[in-house]
Parts: sequence; structure tokens; C-alpha cells
Amino acid sequence: MPLSYGVFLPPFAGLAEPKRLVALAQSAEEAGWDGFFLWDHVLAVPGMAVADAWVMASAVAQVTDRIRLGMLVTPLARRRPWVFARQTATLDQLSNGRLVVGVGLGDDGWQEFSSFSGEIVDPSERAVVLDASLDIVRGLWSGKELEYVGGRMEVKSREFLPMPVQQPLPVWVACRWPHKRPLARAARHQGCFPLLDQGGWDVPVLPEPEQIETLRAELLGLGAPERIDIVCRGVSGIGPPEDLPGRFGDLEQAGMTWWLESFGPGEPSVEEVEAAVAAGPPR
Repeated sequence: MPLSYGVFLPPFAGLAEPKRLVALAQSAEEAGWDGFFLWDHVLAVPGMAVADAWVMASAVAQVTDRIRLGMLVTPLARRRPWVFARQTATLDQLSNGRLVVGVGLGDDGWQEFSSFSGEIVDPSERAVVLDASLDIVRGLWSGKELEYVGGRMEVKSREFLPMPVQQPLPVWVACRWPHKRPLARAARHQGCFPLLDQGGWDVPVLPEPEQIETLRAELLGLGAPERIDIVCRGVSGIGPPEDLPGRFGDLEQAGMTWWLESFGPGEPSVEEVEAAVAAGPPR
């Protein structure tokens, strides 16, 4: 599949201002980016403003026509899956079939689980709920009646309408390479959003083609479809710009299907983010 390029940023700090973020999405579409993806959080570092990614995405859907959009990633254990299924089906309708659903375990680094009663702090427990929630959400998206028991949940629902425009609605699953359980989870869906050994979340760089080849082989060995998306994120502006086309060509050949140019919480400045987005993808 040809390589697509997206913007990946947190709706935090200055970008928590809804109108400014919506204008940024419009700029991204005009500049030729293929996707606009947001972090999905309820807390950040102390004192930093955070906007709701789903409200933001609905606004973005209204002012864009082509660019794909979604959250990377939503910790599905924090959501009731039937409410999540309704929200995602509606947003896919609103965007005329441009939604990508990114899901994962989430973590408690900013105490986003432990700060609130009723949330699941233990990651192994969240994994159980995540798998059951994905089963439920997929069943409800089908528009058929659903009966389900598992993962501490029970569903007996009549038809869930309207259905999403996309059938199937693409799901990208986050995983920490080389852990097998999340990789197997990703293989059952349409995309894998791997956290590779790229220097951590703070200073991610371009992966090596060999990493992508190994990851893709593992996914296919676990039953993934040939056309599974492999979605990597980081900062491409490291090294001579004239080298980028060749480096991205090698990664595309290795199986990477999306590159997400990433921006951190509060750094760089909003003005620098706006300029980088307006400059277009590193093709």
C-alpha cells in the first residue's frame, strides 16, 4: 500500500483551544496531509489544559472533506463499549466514512486511572476489558442483534442503528513491541500502532526498515490480513531533508503504511506546530 502521512498531536496547552485546533486541521488538509490524529486523555502534566479529543474530532469532521481522522489511542477500558459504539458510528457518519478507531490499554503515568474511583488501574485487568469491549463494539457496529457474555460484561441488544459508513470500521491497536498479547490483538483488526524502540515517547525518530519487516512478519504469522496498516509515529526532521524520500521509500517497501508526524504536549510552541503543519508532509 502507498505510504500515507498524518499529523499526530495532543489537544493540550495552546492546542486545547478548540477553534485553534480546528483551524489547524483545516490547514493540514489544505497542505496535503492524509490524516489528523489526536491523543485521547483526561489529564496531562499538572497545570496543563486538556481538551476532549472526541468533541474536537467532531468539529474537525465538519470543516474537512478528505483527511482521515481519529484518536490514538482511546483506552477502551475507560469507556462503556455500547456508548463508544454509538459515538464512533455517529462520527463515522458525520465524517462520511473517514474515521479511524485507535484503541489501547492506556497507562497511569499521569494518574488518569488512579485519580478517579471506579477506573481499572491494573493493566492486566484493563486488557481483559479491552478485548471484551472490542468484541462488543464490533458486534454492535454490524447492525445486528447482539448477545454477549464475557470480560465482566453482558449484552443483550436489539439492532444497533445506524451502522458506521465503513464496514468494517478500521481499528488500529496500539502495542508495545515485542509483547505478544497486544500484537495478537492488533492482528485481529485492521491496523497496528507499534511503540518501537525509537528512543521513547519524548524523542521518537524514524524506525529502521528491518524493524518494520520483522513486525509485519510477526503480524502475518498471527493471522493478520495482508493489507494490515502499520502505523508509526515520530519526528522526521532529523538528518538531511534530502535523505527523507529515500528513507520513507525504504520504510514503505518494508510494509509501513502510515507515518504520523508527532508533536509533544506544549512543545514545540503552537506557532511552530502550525508552521510545520502548513509546510505539508515530508514527501
